[in-house]
Amino acid sequence: MTLESPPIVTTSSPCRLQLHAKQDRFGAARRIVSANPRLWGRAGLVDAAVVRVTETLAHVNPADCELVLENMREGVRAAVRDQSTALPVVVEEADCCAESGRGTFIVANTADLWATSPIEGGGKQVWALLRAGA
Repeated sequence: MTLESPPIVTTSSPCRLQLHAKQDRFGAARRIVSANPRLWGRAGLVDAAVVRVTETLAHVNPADCELVLENMREGVRAAVRDQSTALPVVVEEADCCAESGRGTFIVANTADLWATSPIEGGGKQVWALLRAGA
């Protein structure tokens, strides 16, 4: 799915984290993803944000990437940017016994709105909006 990102109207400064998308670093990313929605008074979005970001990080180019969390009027927007131009493959129905192919299914089913967008100059951004009270 490729859409333009919704207009960003933040209610606080975004959280930006540069990291290598390696599984041994996912714990630190999960702690940061857990803390920010709580700081913003959106504890109900923590679980969905953690699952969504972990799945996205597991499927990006493992070189340097950027995780951005933003507190918006509509909810929390989480985005992962990397230098790869390969877009995620959208899976309509996940095979629970398959070795792969569940990541986009999980993201699509834990986010109220999500998409991928190419980044000018190369790379992509995979983002999701998790709405408060949804």
